[in-house]
Amino acid sequence: MRLTLFRLYFQSPLKELPRAPSLLGHLLWWYRYTHGREALEELLAEPLPFRLSSVFPEGWLPRPKLPPVQVEETEKRKALKNLRLVSLETFARLAEEGEGALLTAPELSGKTPPEPKRLRRSRVGIDRATGAARKGILFAEELLFPDPQTPYALYLLGDPPFDPKEALAFVGEMGYGGKASVGLGRFRVEGPFPCELPEAKTPTAHMTLAPGPLEGALYYELEPYWGRLGGGYVGATPFKRPHLRTREGSLYREVPGPLALDVTPLEPPEEGVRVYELLQVFPLGVRV
Repeated sequence: MRLTLFRLYFQSPLKELPRAPSLLGHLLWWYRYTHGREALEELLAEPLPFRLSSVFPEGWLPRPKLPPVQVEETEKRKALKNLRLVSLETFARLAEEGEGALLTAPELSGKTPPEPKRLRRSRVGIDRATGAARKGILFAEELLFPDPQTPYALYLLGDPPFDPKEALAFVGEMGYGGKASVGLGRFRVEGPFPCELPEAKTPTAHMTLAPGPLEGALYYELEPYWGRLGGGYVGATPFKRPHLRTREGSLYREVPGPLALDVTPLEPPEEGVRVYELLQVFPLGVRV
């Protein structure tokens, strides 16, 4: 499958690596601010002509949720259980041969992806009345610290009606995800680059590189999700209605179309406003 690759280099810590629905929400808010509300409503009136993946260390993909193999050796069984990312070479074998290909994969012998460090950072509380540090309030938060020289891959399928690099560069400058206002989630972008990822030659199912809907999922890992609304509703009702979705690596027999899941809370942020979560399966062919 021919794709477009963007490389992201993180310049600050962040709460989690960018994932497709949240990153798509960032890009749509950028589109709203730069092209106008009418242009965004026109764009959303039809299925989007492009799909985004979540972000992974370049050269690595999620382990597909294939039917498991039986392993009696305890150490190897534990190593298999903890394996979440696989190299492109291992994925190519998994896509054709199934889970048994993992038994001889270098990932079980110590080959690991360049995952970010997880560290704690101390911060002081802010007095809302004065805007200064408030005496006696100190707290710690756990954050991801990616190596700023390590490329992380974002894949694009299709043709968006805007310059995706310009949009991503804006998000990278402003910061992705929670606490971007205090400097988290900043990154720089390289690309676009043409790219192809390994797939099965005659696939019987599809693995997703983005969170997807439960409907149509074949083998999957569930994820409960509570998400915030976009920047236009800060200070109103801050949360979407919680829902379940599948994690990256889940399998689908058929590739479902994009789903706009209605997650409007009981008290909408504004009269007449509906809130949707855009779930798009990003498919790679595998054999089950």
